[in-house]
Amino acid sequence: MIRRQVSAVVLLRDGFTGRVLTGGTVCRLDGQPLRPLWKPEGYLILENLVPGSHRLELLRGGFCPAELTLEIREGTLREETVDLQPGPGYPFPPETATLTVQVRGKKAVPAGELLWLGMPGDAALRLAQDKCLEAGTSVRLFCQGPQIRLPVPGRFLVAGPKGAEIVVLRSLRDGIGQLEAPLTLPHGRGTEWIPVQCQPLDDTGCAVMRFRHPGTVSMFCRGVWTKTPIERGEQEFLWKLEGDH
Repeated sequence: MIRRQVSAVVLLRDGFTGRVLTGGTVCRLDGQPLRPLWKPEGYLILENLVPGSHRLELLRGGFCPAELTLEIREGTLREETVDLQPGPGYPFPPETATLTVQVRGKKAVPAGELLWLGMPGDAALRLAQDKCLEAGTSVRLFCQGPQIRLPVPGRFLVAGPKGAEIVVLRSLRDGIGQLEAPLTLPHGRGTEWIPVQCQPLDDTGCAVMRFRHPGTVSMFCRGVWTKTPIERGEQEFLWKLEGDH
């Protein structure tokens, strides 16, 4: 009898719409073709992985290739979420807003520096408590709108008068959010959590992100955050970082 043990589960999503992707994805594990097991909810199941570091490659028509490093530990289930970014042939709708951001700082901004961008979606997620620094990895949150539309698990920008940070929200059940790590800043009750994705800056300090509709885009880089309105079509934004780390 072959004993099967689930080593990792990977949730695959469309990085533009947020919808879950199932099947139709070519997978390679450590350079070798992989015939994955897919669950209807969009989870890729990986079984019987040897403890250590593994490289998972994901290829899907209309999307950019993605690569993920999985650190597997004996007796521990690894959970990850991958948002595939649109590539050549992706069917963008007419109302798409495209934003090109150029980042300049007091210090040179190297290629590969991560720029986080996001826009409030159909559901708004907010902090439902004060003294969040004492909450550890469990915080009370409330959702305005259909919770099913929230990209959970996922990364969120939490920004306010005391500063901003990127947090990883692993789950949200009955108003309790489980974080990968505790918050580091004293955010107040009602602070909005904006879903974000990261884009590495190129050699010119630029990154491009597309959004489903016009709105206000929030950005985070080097511990600093800002926001800008965008319209339908293509636009550019020059961000001069002040007080960057």
